[in-house]
Amino acid sequence: MKKRLAVIISVVLSASMLFGCGSGSGATPATQAAEAGGKDTQAAAAGSKEAAAAGETVKLKYDLTVSLDHPWGQAATEFKKRLEEKSGGRFVVEIYPSSSSGSEADSLAGMLVGTTDMTMSGGSFNGYAPSATLLEAPWAYNSEEDVQNMVESEIGTSIKNDFETAGFHVLWYQLRGARQLTSNVPINTPADLSGRKMRMSGNTLHTNMWNSAGAVCSSIALGETFNALSQGVVEMQENPYDMIYDNSFYEVQTYVNETNHVYSTILNLISADLYNGLDDEMKGWLEETSREMQQWTNDYYYEHKDDYRQKCIDAGMIINTEVDREAVREAMSPVIQSYLEDQGAELWDMYQKICEMSEANAK
Repeated sequence: MKKRLAVIISVVLSASMLFGCGSGSGATPATQAAEAGGKDTQAAAAGSKEAAAAGETVKLKYDLTVSLDHPWGQAATEFKKRLEEKSGGRFVVEIYPSSSSGSEADSLAGMLVGTTDMTMSGGSFNGYAPSATLLEAPWAYNSEEDVQNMVESEIGTSIKNDFETAGFHVLWYQLRGARQLTSNVPINTPADLSGRKMRMSGNTLHTNMWNSAGAVCSSIALGETFNALSQGVVEMQENPYDMIYDNSFYEVQTYVNETNHVYSTILNLISADLYNGLDDEMKGWLEETSREMQQWTNDYYYEHKDDYRQKCIDAGMIINTEVDREAVREAMSPVIQSYLEDQGAELWDMYQKICEMSEANAK
């Protein structure tokens, strides 16, 4: 605990830079909490443990970067309903959608200092655990099934253990559609990327690989991306179809260039210290609900995975299927290998194993 608290402030600051959050209007709630010092995870965990032991209600503040209409928002609503019913009201889940409680970086930092309890994160968690990069490993997966196989393998277990070590307990994962590149002109080859300004989430590997392919990348928080596109600060961004639609990027972008460069997953997280402070009965309700949600979200994803592509078409976007994916991949591959080797922790070896698993799954 002391070691974790000793690095909270430095992690908060680096995470803020990593996710590209903040508008220059002052310290974020997470930064303020870190600077305050006394309001730490010990207090949050102790409060939960005392409440559980006394049979009192435990409130869970659940931060989301998406709307309640988004599949993640619908899953959060289903989780809330099931957990509250299962626990007879001992748990109360308060959902804060659409980044209303801050950016993803704010929420993650807040979980370490006790200002929030739950959120979702994936590859952008790499500022806390480098292995999280593999949850969004570029060009490593050919389908959602490949991602699912990885998460449920020894590699996936190792990644989830790294989240736990960093102070975040994994409840369940949610599959995501492939990331696509949006723009106002067709992008077919690396030459089409040259000099074009592009928004990135702050994932260092993804930023480096797009830079190497010719784009000029900037880290911008998701909630600020629409304005950045409409004002010409950037002219491209990349996200799965659901995020393209949910953030109304169809209003400021004409083309979806089907690069399919990243299939990925995102993890639902609860503060590890809060979780460890719960009694066995409350942990049991939480884990049982999470297992149910794993099946619910998998079923929902496969049933609706193509819906958002059609929604983008209906909103007027043009789907460009003429992208030379192999040329783009070749332009990015050297940087991917270099970055993963530099990160240590055998990330490059793990990446190669994931690629081998995906290739075997395709046969």
